[in-house]
Amino acid sequence: MESKSCKRIALEAARLLAYGVETEYLHAKQSALLSLGLSSQSRLPSNRTINDCVGMLTREELGSEEVERRLREMRDIAIEVMTVLSDFDPFLIGSVLSGKIKKTSDIDLHAYCDEAGNLLDYLEDFGYEEIEVETVENRKGRFVHLKWSERDYPVEVTVYSWSWRDVIMYSSVTSKPMKRADLEAVQKLRKNLQA
Repeated sequence: MESKSCKRIALEAARLLAYGVETEYLHAKQSALLSLGLSSQSRLPSNRTINDCVGMLTREELGSEEVERRLREMRDIAIEVMTVLSDFDPFLIGSVLSGKIKKTSDIDLHAYCDEAGNLLDYLEDFGYEEIEVETVENRKGRFVHLKWSERDYPVEVTVYSWSWRDVIMYSSVTSKPMKRADLEAVQKLRKNLQA
């Protein structure tokens, strides 16, 4: 059973994430500890608990209908981009897949190409504009993020080499194998939302 302080930390960290003050769960937990004046030895909530709180706060602020409207639009955009990128075996991940979006959620996709520049050219040929290219290096390796805005929603495509296609990645939220959906699965999800 979670302690009261753990629940307070979860809610405060969720608030920081929901409003874009923090973008990483660990930083949100640390900031929550500071703002609540709690000891660094306090038991910290799981990322999943914080994620659930983010969803609750977003629904309280926007209302269920607005959350569902945004989710429909974001999934529509995901389908459009995934259709364009079909040769690159795209997958939807994250909050737009789970349905637990927040106001600052992006449409998060994975795609596969040995030369990220080829995928960028492909997107630009289809009329996508002002794509920011960001190279990220971490313990997993070096990856390219392609970022732009589509109908006021942020889109991010992480480009992995084809050798990563069948690598099982783990979610920073659940610490379990990352859920991902191909184009057909996203189309089915979209049909399940009211028009």
